Amino acid sequence: MTNKKVAAVLNETAQLIELTGGNPFRARAFSGAARTIRDLEESLQAYVDDEALQEIDGIGEGLAAQIGDLFARGSFDLRDDLLNAVPPGLLDVLRINGLGTKRVRTLWDELDITSLDDLEAAATSNQIQTISGFGAKTESNILENLRKLRRYDAQRRYADVYAPAHTLRDVLAESTNAPVALVGAFRRQVPTLKQLTLVTTADTPDVVDALADAGYDDVEAARDAHPPYVTNTVDAALPDGFPVVIYTVSDNVFGTAVWHHTGSADYREAFNDTYGPVPEVADENTLFADTNAPSHPSELREAVWTDALDTLSASEALITVEDLRGTIHNHTTASDGAHSLRSMAEAARERGLSYIGICDHSQSLTVASGLTPDEVRAQFEAIDALNAEYAEQDASFRIFKGIESDILKDGSLDYEDDLLAAFDLVVASVHSGFTMTEAEATERIIRAVSHPATTVLGHPTGRLLLVREGYPINHRAVIDACAEHNVAIELNANPYRLDLDWTHVRYAIEQGVLISINPDAHATDELDNVRWGVAAARKGGLTAEHCLNAKPLEAFTAWLTTRSSVAHAA
Repeated sequence: MTNKKVAAVLNETAQLIELTGGNPFRARAFSGAARTIRDLEESLQAYVDDEALQEIDGIGEGLAAQIGDLFARGSFDLRDDLLNAVPPGLLDVLRINGLGTKRVRTLWDELDITSLDDLEAAATSNQIQTISGFGAKTESNILENLRKLRRYDAQRRYADVYAPAHTLRDVLAESTNAPVALVGAFRRQVPTLKQLTLVTTADTPDVVDALADAGYDDVEAARDAHPPYVTNTVDAALPDGFPVVIYTVSDNVFGTAVWHHTGSADYREAFNDTYGPVPEVADENTLFADTNAPSHPSELREAVWTDALDTLSASEALITVEDLRGTIHNHTTASDGAHSLRSMAEAARERGLSYIGICDHSQSLTVASGLTPDEVRAQFEAIDALNAEYAEQDASFRIFKGIESDILKDGSLDYEDDLLAAFDLVVASVHSGFTMTEAEATERIIRAVSHPATTVLGHPTGRLLLVREGYPINHRAVIDACAEHNVAIELNANPYRLDLDWTHVRYAIEQGVLISINPDAHATDELDNVRWGVAAARKGGLTAEHCLNAKPLEAFTAWLTTRSSVAHAA
């Protein structure tokens, strides 16, 4: 790890302390250490190896230990705690040149800006200049710097690319009057992408003109060599700088080109070994028919499915957003959410759902205003009152009393057992203590899963895509424990998480473990995050049958009742 990287992490920690209203002297200590390390001529690694970090001015025992952890595992406890205390997307906002922590905090407080998309939407609609201290010029600079930042980033989350990808496809289709298909990792709904790839039968000059007329950047046609079935290649970029590759092909091979450039290399090889060479056809469905192969859903055309090509679920059998009947893991203003209990419940009802689980943070997560036992009991009363109100309206809707209980370092759950037993459901999650080895972290989670109160294992690795790797666990051992104790596993649908990773969904299904697609919503609009969780779940082959919150209200209630009685009897 370079001095520059260490300095960046320490400076980020200082910003996070300020963002969360922490001790300003502590923040200055981190920012001062960052400056010192950045200017250090010698490699910091040598100081770590010699256990001599405290010889550097401004680095005491505590900072030395944290820097040591940073070299050992890429982070340290305080940083992990702070990362869990703010919306994941706020870190991206902090990276905008000219936006210090005070201004980011103001944007968060005044306009609920917690991501680059939020910031761009506010800037383009002239909302930022309405805040005291922010003028039109500042707003313009923010927008310009935001787009520069995005231009230099190498990867994107699938959710961030989704809308501009479809816009680009529509622009090309309407301008050229030719078939256009989104292919590659995007069509396979991979959680993070390095480029966007499309295939079209349009003539290359028409593609170039269409992109130029629509204002796309870096448009350049014709490489010397082209991949299979491709006549020509056009390079371009989305407005934020994300690279785009467009393959122009002949009409008679459009279907084959779409198939070839959708599946991974391992999938294509396995397909050819199983069904023989693919024909050159104009329609992808014809390719499957001519080879006597099932029409494999694009999401499943990955290496992990190459041993099951004949048994892959049909696309229509995979889970959809419409299959979901409830939403389980959600937060309110009682902890760190933006909206009230009533607002969250009403938002769920408006989306046609039959139930919502309210799972605010538990008491140990003080940075997220975790609930004390007295606050839990007060929330119980509020839920009872609102459920009674819905019952009077003859509404087939229910709020479940839940909690996101911290998994403590020894694997125990936050709160005493008698209080835990009073919840309808408990989502058990790790939010701190990321320093464990794989064996230690796995044992910790298995102990939490074995607790009779645990209903769902929340975001199993704690990862933040393109921000932080999750803690290491033996996924199969954890899934086996969930199967033994009849505990569901969350596929956290926040596009920054998508945790459980889709690659482990298949094993969970095989072991009979239900997957719960949870938005982890901290605001009403975040209930819609389930769309990203569904995309990831489909890659794992999930069907409604194996999804916990695809159960209707009556079946879900029965499952909770049966699971609880068996767990506590054991």
